[in-house]
Amino acid sequence: MSENMQKDDGRLIEAKPVTSLERSQRVAAALSSYARALTFENRSRRNLYRLAGLAPRARDRVFSILIMFLIGTTLILPMIASIGYFVFLASPGYVSEVRFIVRSSTPLLSRDRYSSNNIEPKEKIVQDTAILLNYLASPAIIQDMQKQVDLHSLFGGSNIDFLSRLSADATQDDMLEYWKKHAHTYVNPKSGIVELEVTAYSPQDARDLVQLVLRLSEERVNKLSSGMWQDLRSSTERDVDLATKDVADLRGKFRDTQNQTGVFDIALSAQRLASVLTSVESNIAELRSRRQALSETVAINTPQIADLDRRIAAAEDQANDLRAQAAGSTDREGTNLAEYSTLFEKLKLDLSLAEARLKAALEDLEKVKLVSSLQLIYVDNFIEPTLPDSNEYPNIALSLFLSLLACLATSAVACGVVVMVRQKLD
Repeated sequence: MSENMQKDDGRLIEAKPVTSLERSQRVAAALSSYARALTFENRSRRNLYRLAGLAPRARDRVFSILIMFLIGTTLILPMIASIGYFVFLASPGYVSEVRFIVRSSTPLLSRDRYSSNNIEPKEKIVQDTAILLNYLASPAIIQDMQKQVDLHSLFGGSNIDFLSRLSADATQDDMLEYWKKHAHTYVNPKSGIVELEVTAYSPQDARDLVQLVLRLSEERVNKLSSGMWQDLRSSTERDVDLATKDVADLRGKFRDTQNQTGVFDIALSAQRLASVLTSVESNIAELRSRRQALSETVAINTPQIADLDRRIAAAEDQANDLRAQAAGSTDREGTNLAEYSTLFEKLKLDLSLAEARLKAALEDLEKVKLVSSLQLIYVDNFIEPTLPDSNEYPNIALSLFLSLLACLATSAVACGVVVMVRQKLD
């Protein structure tokens, strides 16, 4: 049928002839409209090529293969490996748990010397708890545990999967990082209760490790306190030695003073002088009575009266000398009993003070000896370490879910980068 013929209601009608000019105008208008549609609908040069039948198929194929490769390496293969590891290879981890508090058994000592107004017992317990927590995450705990158990055989056995076991050539720092992943502590700031969880690859090993850590922690905290008390003990022993020397020197000085003065006791010496002075004064009174009686019968210048006068004068001289020795003044300075009394009272006062210092130093030393012989800090676990019945690690469902999230995120990032690069090239 001719292109100039059209069908209308079953009849053939001859179309109007189209000139070459009209045909050219229609083609130009169609091409212009098609170009505008392509420009506004998709500005990608690759899509323009595809819509026009001129797409660079080799490059698209390369990017498609690259995206599929990334999806396989970042999502499919890691998930297959995760399922294989967590379901078939991962070693079961058993968690033993214990709760404890730190207690102090230090008796109340003299507050003026052994306790401070700034550090209360409650604050001291908080400080000891903080020391214990730091010790559990320090290299010291690894060193102390190595002396009791072989961590390489405990965490590096052949029965443990290759990702979980401790490497045979692990250094101390490696062992510390490994320990931090297997031991966790939580402390309640209000009650001071500490919760310790230790993970091992058998229930008995987990429980034994918890008991070992409790014992080592208690020994470490007490070692710090015992060092302080040992220093204090040395100080109090020096105080006792100095006080003993002072007492011995003062007693020697007191003895030398007694030997030099001839006075053993002031009270006894005063009693003796008073007794002798009373006897001398009684003798003087008797002699004066006899002289008075004799003077009434004989002349004053008789030998009997003269003898009585001499005896009375001698007795009075003796009485005056005794009074001078008691409280008066004598020809020799510092030889009367009053001056001796002042000297002896000063020596007695110094001696009593020195003896009081010695007594206080001895009491302090006994207290320090008692305290230093006691265990000062107790790690009191009011809940016994648990013996786990089932493993808590690995949690297969949670582990696979987290692995899926990580793989999806990695795959999305990698594919996104590839798409961005392809858009930039377009």
